Amino acid sequence: MATIEQDDDRFGASQRSFLDRILEEYGSLQGLLFLLPTLTILSVIVFYPMLVNGLLLSFKQFTIPPTVADPWVGLENYKYWLIGGGQALFVFSLKMTLLYEFVVIPLDLVVALAAALVMNEAMPARPLWRGIMLAGYASPPIAAGLVFATMEQAATYGVIYQILSPIFDIPAGGGMTANSPWAFWAIVLAKVWRDFGFMYVVFLAGVQSVPSELYEIAKVDGAGPVQRFRNITLPHLRTIIVTVVMIRTVFTVGKVAIPWAVTKGGPVNYTTFLGVAIFKQAFINWSMGRAAALGMIFAVMVVPLILIWVKTETEDFS
Repeated sequence: MATIEQDDDRFGASQRSFLDRILEEYGSLQGLLFLLPTLTILSVIVFYPMLVNGLLLSFKQFTIPPTVADPWVGLENYKYWLIGGGQALFVFSLKMTLLYEFVVIPLDLVVALAAALVMNEAMPARPLWRGIMLAGYASPPIAAGLVFATMEQAATYGVIYQILSPIFDIPAGGGMTANSPWAFWAIVLAKVWRDFGFMYVVFLAGVQSVPSELYEIAKVDGAGPVQRFRNITLPHLRTIIVTVVMIRTVFTVGKVAIPWAVTKGGPVNYTTFLGVAIFKQAFINWSMGRAAALGMIFAVMVVPLILIWVKTETEDFS
């Protein structure tokens, strides 16, 4: 009897602590009521389409225009991707997506951090240069992708191709965008140029928040630029780096605009990342059911990234 009462007490304590954490996070019941309109809007424009329309669509053989009277096929669309005719494309797209993430995010980080460090130094017309650094991020992704696709062709305006070709011997037929593995790097260059501005702005704010007195003391002690960066700048930016990297990882993994604009998933399917594969199934093959099933699989794989991101937002790295 005592054991049951103790279990009930622990259950009640856990319930109360969960409610206390919610109220502590949002202030009070009044704070939750203030969030209600936002949650309602998100439910209408995000959760309902994804969990209801998207999930139901994944169990149907739905094409445009519809070709069958009863489109319900159950798990057939999932079987197609996991053990059927689409398995090879799914596995290859998954590998290329992971490679894409492991290349783009570190390059984004290095370029953005270097730009922030340079733009924090005194130089002529510094406000102008700081603004120019954001030119890529201010550009529409489709426009940036098309411009880079042009510059990476072996043609009159193929500036990037003309610079890299003598060094790496890139085939002239189609330039970078039509030959593997150069098509992959063509997308990486476009993606990094277009998106590093977000990290750059955050890192610049973080670098400017470091007290200048620390650098002066380090200089007096004989610390060089590398030592100052490693022992002062990097520790101060640790939390920012973790948070920004997680944000970029979550919001890069499913983006379609730049890969589609640069290569359209080619040559063959070499740059068909998972997001591009979903797009092609839905709007090239008009197979909405298979596209929805692949989208659901993709969403399940992204959930751990989102959970890690949420954890980094609440964890103390100091």
